[in-house]
Amino acid sequence: MSQHTPHSRGLPSLVVAAPEWAPEVDARITRVGMRIFMGADALLFVAFLFAFFYLKALNNDHAWISHGVVHPRRYIGAIIVVLLVAAAGLVFLGARSVVRTPATARLFFWLALLAGVVCIGVQIYEFRNLGFGPDSGSYPSVFIGIQSMLMVHVAGAMIWLGTHIHQANPTGDSVARPASAVAFGNFMIFLAVVSVIAYLVLYFLY
Repeated sequence: MSQHTPHSRGLPSLVVAAPEWAPEVDARITRVGMRIFMGADALLFVAFLFAFFYLKALNNDHAWISHGVVHPRRYIGAIIVVLLVAAAGLVFLGARSVVRTPATARLFFWLALLAGVVCIGVQIYEFRNLGFGPDSGSYPSVFIGIQSMLMVHVAGAMIWLGTHIHQANPTGDSVARPASAVAFGNFMIFLAVVSVIAYLVLYFLY
């Protein structure tokens, strides 16, 4: 009978640590992956901003803003931005305290989730009270496109945040792999920056 240890042809042994899951390697892969994701995602919003300035410059048949279109209220847009910035800041703080104090991180994450859900609620309220639709001109279509896409991102981020809340405990993945929580915090900062830029463009440069 052969005394050689059989080689695994599937997943690595659960007893021996796989080198690709070493903390420093895992952290580097997470950072690089998130940077690639945010870079690709940024192009989506850049496309909308390009459409904004391009269509505004053309203004074919004076269809940039149709007659009678009421401009969106700036204070509602500001509330949306403040809530998203607050959510991003809370996730950022929670992600950096999840290893030392998981309970504190969970509190930050819950508060961030609350701010994010309220942010989505305010955005839905704004859509229901805009006074124009996507067929009311070039500006309304770009406005609704950017804000809708941002709302979809925030909704997805809140689902993602829910997994970090669940895993923010001494034996959870967010504690074992804190780089994942930090990467998610960076993504929330990215969304907050996008919301600030979109607010300045959509509510002041029309």
